[in-house]
Amino acid sequence: MQRFFIVAVLLTFQISFFEEGVFAQEKKENVFLHPDKFYKKFIPHFKFKKILSDSHYVKIYPNYLSASTRLLIPKIYFDLNPTGVKAEGRHASSELRTNVNTILGFAGSYRFVTVGFAVALKSNTSGFSDFAHTTYRTATINYNSPRYSLQFKFIKLGGLTDVNELNNLNSKGKYISRNDITMKEYHFEGIYNFSWRKYSYIAPIDYTQRQVKSRIGFMLKAGIYNNQLFSDTNLLSMRQRPYFEHFDSTVRMNSYSVKLAPGVGGNLVFGKRFYISAYVFVPYNLYFNRLFTFHNHLVRKETSLQLVLDGMVSLGYQSKRLYAGLRYQADSKGAKLKYISSTTVYSYIGLDMGYRFVTPKIVKKIYKKTMPPGM
Repeated sequence: MQRFFIVAVLLTFQISFFEEGVFAQEKKENVFLHPDKFYKKFIPHFKFKKILSDSHYVKIYPNYLSASTRLLIPKIYFDLNPTGVKAEGRHASSELRTNVNTILGFAGSYRFVTVGFAVALKSNTSGFSDFAHTTYRTATINYNSPRYSLQFKFIKLGGLTDVNELNNLNSKGKYISRNDITMKEYHFEGIYNFSWRKYSYIAPIDYTQRQVKSRIGFMLKAGIYNNQLFSDTNLLSMRQRPYFEHFDSTVRMNSYSVKLAPGVGGNLVFGKRFYISAYVFVPYNLYFNRLFTFHNHLVRKETSLQLVLDGMVSLGYQSKRLYAGLRYQADSKGAKLKYISSTTVYSYIGLDMGYRFVTPKIVKKIYKKTMPPGM
């Protein structure tokens, strides 16, 4: 009975303490959960200045919600090559490919913010019978103003196939299915548009703007990237291992890179609503590469500077509400280390179709409460 009394007193005390804590939390609101109140409390005089483009060249649609779908035919591959003396004439490279042949993406844009994601559709098995099944996921969030653009992007590929037939010592099938290999990438990059008043870099990308008159502009891109290639087992097959120096038991490759790239782009407008758009960046990437064996044991680290390519060309149509575009986009990365070199290529042929809707009040309300004043 005495024990029961003590337990009852303790429970009563805890309940009272919990109720007082909840009351105190309700009384003292956490402003970090309410962005509009956070700005008002900590930076009350902070406000974005409106950036106005030349309306004779660029048309902006601030009161519309752009919703679009994108169908992509990708070509994605990763090549890992030995560069040491042991590999000469052996053709021991890993030529990793995917069986993804169609990607479906969706995006929504309002004022300065664009959010999108994409997934791989069921792949056509014709011609891919020896390939590992590849899963593909990507998500992006963009802040796009006339002057500059910021983007965070995540890509994940699971299940690759080595199409170098010489590496397959097994009589079953021509290729080596590597369901255990995964590629991940994290991108954070920004673009500054020097010609923002008359040239719209984002017009053929997220369609929140439209180029009214033809124009060419100069830009600068900078970014920080993390690329990962890892496996549950050795990244190399038994046949390859003797030809890769100091790479025998590697299960993970981590690469951090920094990009600084001057670029030029242009929008050629004809028939008032049709356009041809193109841009190209020629960046130098500074790579910090790390190689790991089992149990995340770091065995080698190197730094390299590489010249890579980033570009797009598109043909499309834009009216006040409806827009569509056909594009080709490519992004390549390469790293050359002491004993290995690698090349990663993402290229897409894509069809965009979308429509600008009158923005629902709930979207305006959420945007106003979330974004800084004046944005």
